[in-house]
Amino acid sequence: MNNRLSLYALSICLSTAAQGKETLELEIVTPSGHSYQAQQELGGDFESYDSGAIAGEVPPREYQAIRCDGPWGAMKYRLILASGPGYQLRSRGDGLVLQIVEHSVISEDKTIAAMSVHCIDTQPRQVVKSLHEIELERGRVATQKLQLANGYRLEYRYTP
Repeated sequence: MNNRLSLYALSICLSTAAQGKETLELEIVTPSGHSYQAQQELGGDFESYDSGAIAGEVPPREYQAIRCDGPWGAMKYRLILASGPGYQLRSRGDGLVLQIVEHSVISEDKTIAAMSVHCIDTQPRQVVKSLHEIELERGRVATQKLQLANGYRLEYRYTP
Protein backbone atom coordinates (compact mmCIF):
# COMPACT_ATOMS: atom_id res chain seq x y z
CA MET A 1 0.00 0.00 0.00
CA ASN A 2 2.85 2.36 0.86
CA ASN A 3 4.46 1.76 -2.55
CA ARG A 4 1.17 2.62 -4.27
CA LEU A 5 0.90 5.85 -2.30
CA SER A 6 4.50 6.81 -3.20
CA LEU A 7 3.88 5.98 -6.86
CA TYR A 8 0.68 8.06 -6.83
CA ALA A 9 2.49 11.03 -5.24
CA LEU A 10 5.30 10.74 -7.80
CA SER A 11 2.82 10.71 -10.71
CA ILE A 12 1.11 13.85 -9.31
CA CYS A 13 4.50 15.61 -9.02
CA LEU A 14 5.46 14.62 -12.57
CA SER A 15 2.15 15.75 -14.06
CA THR A 16 2.37 19.06 -12.17
CA ALA A 17 5.93 19.57 -13.43
CA ALA A 18 4.87 18.70 -16.99
CA GLN A 19 2.08 21.29 -16.86
CA GLY A 20 4.50 23.97 -15.64
CA LYS A 21 6.79 23.81 -18.70
CA GLU A 22 7.89 27.05 -20.30
CA THR A 23 6.15 27.13 -23.70
CA LEU A 24 5.53 29.38 -26.65
CA GLU A 25 2.41 28.76 -28.72
CA LEU A 26 1.72 30.64 -31.90
CA GLU A 27 -0.73 30.71 -34.75
CA ILE A 28 -0.12 32.50 -38.03
CA VAL A 29 -2.95 33.02 -40.52
CA THR A 30 -2.06 34.05 -44.08
CA PRO A 31 -4.13 36.51 -46.14
CA SER A 32 -5.46 33.52 -48.13
CA GLY A 33 -6.80 32.03 -44.87
CA HIS A 34 -4.26 29.21 -44.40
CA SER A 35 -3.51 28.63 -40.72
CA TYR A 36 -0.14 27.55 -39.32
CA GLN A 37 0.25 26.53 -35.68
CA ALA A 38 3.32 25.69 -33.64
CA GLN A 39 4.22 25.00 -30.02
CA GLN A 40 7.76 25.19 -28.66
CA GLU A 41 8.78 23.93 -25.22
CA LEU A 42 11.76 25.67 -23.69
CA GLY A 43 14.13 24.29 -21.09
CA GLY A 44 16.44 26.16 -18.75
CA ASP A 45 19.34 25.61 -21.16
CA PHE A 46 17.41 26.84 -24.24
CA GLU A 47 19.63 28.71 -26.73
CA SER A 48 17.86 29.01 -30.08
CA TYR A 49 15.41 27.37 -32.46
CA ASP A 50 14.60 27.87 -36.15
CA SER A 51 11.29 26.34 -37.20
CA GLY A 52 11.88 26.53 -40.93
CA ALA A 53 8.61 26.86 -42.83
CA ILE A 54 5.89 25.61 -40.48
CA ALA A 55 4.04 22.60 -41.88
CA GLY A 56 0.49 23.64 -42.65
CA GLU A 57 -2.31 23.03 -45.09
CA VAL A 58 -0.09 23.71 -48.14
CA PRO A 59 2.38 20.84 -48.75
CA PRO A 60 6.00 21.52 -49.77
CA ARG A 61 6.49 21.81 -53.53
CA GLU A 62 8.96 19.95 -55.72
CA TYR A 63 11.38 22.03 -57.83
CA GLN A 64 13.82 21.11 -60.59
CA ALA A 65 17.59 21.48 -60.20
CA ILE A 66 20.57 20.67 -62.39
CA ARG A 67 24.18 19.87 -61.55
CA CYS A 68 26.79 19.98 -64.30
CA ASP A 69 29.63 18.07 -62.64
CA GLY A 70 27.91 14.68 -62.54
CA PRO A 71 29.76 11.53 -63.69
CA TRP A 72 27.95 11.71 -67.07
CA GLY A 73 27.84 15.50 -67.40
CA ALA A 74 24.63 17.36 -66.62
CA MET A 75 22.36 15.69 -64.10
CA LYS A 76 18.81 16.86 -63.39
CA TYR A 77 17.31 16.22 -59.98
CA ARG A 78 14.47 17.50 -57.82
CA LEU A 79 14.37 19.34 -54.49
CA ILE A 80 11.40 19.58 -52.17
CA LEU A 81 11.21 23.00 -50.50
CA ALA A 82 8.51 24.50 -48.33
CA SER A 83 7.15 28.04 -48.47
CA GLY A 84 5.23 29.92 -45.82
CA PRO A 85 5.60 31.47 -42.39
CA GLY A 86 8.00 30.34 -39.73
CA TYR A 87 9.74 31.65 -36.64
CA GLN A 88 13.12 31.91 -35.04
CA LEU A 89 13.47 32.01 -31.28
CA ARG A 90 16.68 33.02 -29.51
CA SER A 91 17.65 33.43 -25.90
CA ARG A 92 19.08 36.88 -25.15
CA GLY A 93 20.12 37.61 -21.56
CA ASP A 94 17.05 37.25 -19.33
CA GLY A 95 14.71 37.36 -22.30
CA LEU A 96 13.74 35.75 -25.56
CA VAL A 97 13.61 37.22 -29.04
CA LEU A 98 10.83 35.88 -31.25
CA GLN A 99 11.27 36.66 -34.93
CA ILE A 100 8.47 35.92 -37.38
CA VAL A 101 9.85 35.08 -40.83
CA GLU A 102 8.50 34.18 -44.24
CA HIS A 103 10.04 31.43 -46.37
CA SER A 104 9.70 31.67 -50.13
CA VAL A 105 11.38 29.90 -53.02
CA ILE A 106 12.88 31.43 -56.13
CA SER A 107 12.28 28.73 -58.73
CA GLU A 108 14.65 28.06 -61.61
CA ASP A 109 12.32 25.53 -63.31
CA LYS A 110 11.88 27.62 -66.50
CA THR A 111 15.64 28.19 -66.84
CA ILE A 112 16.34 24.46 -66.42
CA ALA A 113 13.65 23.50 -68.92
CA ALA A 114 15.20 25.89 -71.48
CA MET A 115 18.76 24.48 -71.15
CA SER A 116 19.76 22.28 -74.06
CA VAL A 117 23.40 22.85 -75.00
CA HIS A 118 25.04 24.74 -72.14
CA CYS A 119 24.97 23.57 -68.57
CA ILE A 120 25.01 25.88 -65.57
CA ASP A 121 24.56 24.54 -62.04
CA THR A 122 21.08 25.78 -61.20
CA GLN A 123 18.72 25.07 -58.37
CA PRO A 124 15.90 26.83 -56.53
CA ARG A 125 16.90 29.14 -53.70
CA GLN A 126 15.01 29.45 -50.47
CA VAL A 127 14.71 33.03 -49.26
CA VAL A 128 13.93 33.92 -45.64
CA LYS A 129 12.58 37.41 -44.96
CA SER A 130 12.09 38.78 -41.44
CA LEU A 131 8.59 40.17 -40.88
CA HIS A 132 8.46 41.12 -37.20
CA GLU A 133 10.56 40.84 -34.04
CA ILE A 134 9.15 40.53 -30.52
CA GLU A 135 11.09 40.64 -27.25
CA LEU A 136 9.74 38.43 -24.46
CA GLU A 137 10.76 38.59 -20.81
CA ARG A 138 11.41 35.13 -19.40
CA GLY A 139 9.23 34.34 -16.42
CA ARG A 140 6.50 36.81 -17.47
CA VAL A 141 3.32 35.66 -19.27
CA ALA A 142 2.76 37.34 -22.63
CA THR A 143 -0.17 37.05 -25.03
CA GLN A 144 -0.75 39.20 -28.07
CA LYS A 145 -2.55 39.36 -31.43
CA LEU A 146 -0.83 41.28 -34.23
CA GLN A 147 -1.54 42.17 -37.85
CA LEU A 148 1.75 42.03 -39.76
CA ALA A 149 2.62 44.26 -42.73
CA ASN A 150 2.41 41.45 -45.31
CA GLY A 151 -1.16 40.58 -44.26
CA TYR A 152 -0.32 37.73 -41.86
CA ARG A 153 -2.18 37.65 -38.56
CA LEU A 154 -0.14 36.45 -35.61
CA GLU A 155 -1.37 35.30 -32.24
CA TYR A 156 1.11 34.08 -29.65
CA ARG A 157 1.08 33.04 -26.01
CA TYR A 158 4.21 32.64 -23.89
CA THR A 159 3.85 30.90 -20.53
CA PRO A 160 6.80 30.50 -18.16
